[in-house]
Amino acid sequence: MSEGQEEAPPKSVVVVDPDPGCRNRAEDLEDDLEIPVIAMDSMDFETESSEEVLSATAFIISWDLGIRSGLDLLEEIRRHEVLSGIPVIIATDTPLASMVKCAMRHGADSVCLKPYDVDELRAKLTAIETAKQAA
Repeated sequence: MSEGQEEAPPKSVVVVDPDPGCRNRAEDLEDDLEIPVIAMDSMDFETESSEEVLSATAFIISWDLGIRSGLDLLEEIRRHEVLSGIPVIIATDTPLASMVKCAMRHGADSVCLKPYDVDELRAKLTAIETAKQAA
């Protein structure tokens, strides 16, 4: 690395899901995605103090977080000074057209299916990155 260049932060995906089984399956995708995957419950998602959240390069948020909506978390990210430009994918096992439109209106970059599929996530993350580089 030449003088004056900063090292790019490591890529990581934070998955927010209320189901411990889904969180475990999401973390199992780490090797296939070739980037760290940190899975957490929404109660552990802190936009001010969590190093994992603040250094994430993408978020995958379950539509239904149990005690709150994934849209609430999406809006919190979009309002946050540091996190507002980070890609967000909303995950659901029943993607209704109205749900997808709502998620996109609130600032989601994409919607994916649950259970998490490595090929789908890789494709969506790549498409989002490509679109942001083109913009």
